Amino acid sequence: MFNFIKEMWWFVKKNLYFYIPIFFLGVIQALICLVPAYIIGDFTAQVTAHTLTRQYMIWKIGVLSVATAIGIYLITTTKRVIQNRLKVKLFYALQVRYMENIIIQDATFFENFQSGDLLTRALGDVKSVNFSGGNRLLNISFEVTVIIVNVIAMIMINPILTLVSVLPLSLIFVTNIILKVKVKRNWKEVRDAASQMGNVVLESITNVRTIRAFSEEENNYHKNLVESKNVYDIERKNLKINVVFQPIFQSITAVSLMISYAVAANMLIKGSVQGFSVALFIQFIVYLNNLASPLTNIGNMLTNFYQSIISLERLNEIYNSKSVIIDIPNAKELDEVKKVEFKDVSFTYPHDKEPVLNHINLILKEGQTLGIVGKTGSGKSTLVRQLMRQFPITDGKILINDIDIRDYKKESVRSRIGYVPQEHMLFSRSVFKNVRLGNSAHEVDTEDVYKAIDMADFRKDIVNLPEGLDTIVGEYGVTLSGGQKQRLSIARAFMKNADIMILDDSLSAVDGKTEANIIKNLNEYRSGRTNIIVAHRLSAVMQADNIIVLDGGRIIEEGTHNELMALHGFYHDLFLEQQMTKDGE
Repeated sequence: MFNFIKEMWWFVKKNLYFYIPIFFLGVIQALICLVPAYIIGDFTAQVTAHTLTRQYMIWKIGVLSVATAIGIYLITTTKRVIQNRLKVKLFYALQVRYMENIIIQDATFFENFQSGDLLTRALGDVKSVNFSGGNRLLNISFEVTVIIVNVIAMIMINPILTLVSVLPLSLIFVTNIILKVKVKRNWKEVRDAASQMGNVVLESITNVRTIRAFSEEENNYHKNLVESKNVYDIERKNLKINVVFQPIFQSITAVSLMISYAVAANMLIKGSVQGFSVALFIQFIVYLNNLASPLTNIGNMLTNFYQSIISLERLNEIYNSKSVIIDIPNAKELDEVKKVEFKDVSFTYPHDKEPVLNHINLILKEGQTLGIVGKTGSGKSTLVRQLMRQFPITDGKILINDIDIRDYKKESVRSRIGYVPQEHMLFSRSVFKNVRLGNSAHEVDTEDVYKAIDMADFRKDIVNLPEGLDTIVGEYGVTLSGGQKQRLSIARAFMKNADIMILDDSLSAVDGKTEANIIKNLNEYRSGRTNIIVAHRLSAVMQADNIIVLDGGRIIEEGTHNELMALHGFYHDLFLEQQMTKDGE
């Protein structure tokens, strides 16, 4: 528990003004809860002494009982209100901290953590930690306070009887020590299995069209069923632990009560303890009964608390993940891009052995358009992602305006680039808002959006959408075709109008005429600005000022379209092959 508090200290220390009042209200509540036992004991004494009066019943029993009930109600309500506010605040803080850490991560992080896993942590693990930090931790402290207060009251009646009664209760803590290891190990299995199931479910939802297209519904159903069954089996093991151990706590408490009855009865019969009366015995038993619920609750809550520790460890894997791409002290702002230069750049992905980029040397000046072509896996996308600082630059240098790219703030560099990835990501919002995202920092009107849409040759599709610009495209753009999604992503990049615009194989789903219109608009609208076009179809790069051909991460050919055709190499052969395919169609 102390490790949990230590790990959560970043939140606790900022919210002590919540925790301290809740703790002291709990102490007051525990003290007030002693009053009923005192009333019962005193009432028994009056009955046995035959001194019971109407006035006593009204003032000592009636008024005191009502006052006690009102006090408990007011304190309990106040404590719960503050505790609920704390719980909401903690949930918000956990979610914000989680998302802040996700957002700043680079591409390496997302190769280690899958989307379904991250989603499961954001929902299940955050919820578990929130409940322990906002409720369970304070509830345990309250139950401990109740135990301490009642034990002190019992000692004041009879220390020996207290020792005999409380000693068996120590078995609850021994049981918890044994239980701790089992619960933590099993809960880690539960959360890991839930993450794996989250990955499978998210994959199924995201790729539902592909699954249907290949009639894989049955196989996908069984795949989800297997993961669900795995989670169910592990969860059942966890429930078995709770089912076995929870009755143990109640049994230990019952044994303690029986021992107390036996010892106290023996004391009363023999009269061995001076001043120990039936009234005090009944008062003592009420105090002892007050321990039953807290002890059982603590046992149960500690079981859940151990589960939260595992959830916190899983969240800390995210919280403690650091981006490998970190701005140097006093990094500069990039105001404009006049020149980009790759100097002997090589790169190997973290889990790969072979480099994906090999000694790349390249110069791109302002106003030029660079075409990048090559086989699948030749390093085309990796090259442009290095420019966007998605991976660390380990070998060689990338210079912008003759200054090392690492001397600039990474966000400053990215703000100067408009990027259209291979996987066109759209958000479940309107067409207008998806396009506006390209320039969300500034006021954008409908005319600006239409201008970007025209440049992406998407205007002809707007008229066929049910609500025009206000049409909701659905999650991942599910309501649009592949070509429409690509053009909408391109329109978003046009809207940004950045110093560098990168089309990373972003024209693969459009027809030849649409591609020609987009390239024409690109050359006209972005004249004087820098463009990078990664493509498999050479028609997209024919008008580029410079074209490089990558193979095995190396530049094997470079030049204009005419210069590359004259080489009669890879570019020449691929161009002729694509032309013959086009003519055949």
